[in-house]
Amino acid sequence: MLKKIHRLPATQKSRKPLLFKAQNFTLRVSENNLLVSRFGFIVKKSVDRRAVVRNRLRRVFRSCIEDMFEEVKTGYDMLFFLEKGIIDKKREFVYGDIHKLLAERELLK
Repeated sequence: MLKKIHRLPATQKSRKPLLFKAQNFTLRVSENNLLVSRFGFIVKKSVDRRAVVRNRLRRVFRSCIEDMFEEVKTGYDMLFFLEKGIIDKKREFVYGDIHKLLAERELLK
């Protein structure tokens, strides 16, 4: 579980967000002028109508972020929009996708 200071509040508006598209998710990044990075995960009901599946996807993404937390640069708000194709993917594949996207966009130390 991410600590509360690392969770993106639901009411937070992002200023000048940058959108990055991966195969199974979209990442919206904006600077937050804080000493920590914050993360949020959105899984629409169109991905799967069962809450159990949507919550599992959030937990998988959250655990991937927790594993690479020390590598992520501070001072950013990152909002992940998960898409339908991610349901069948293994955690290792998801971790690799997230790490690859963050590395390409220079969001890792």
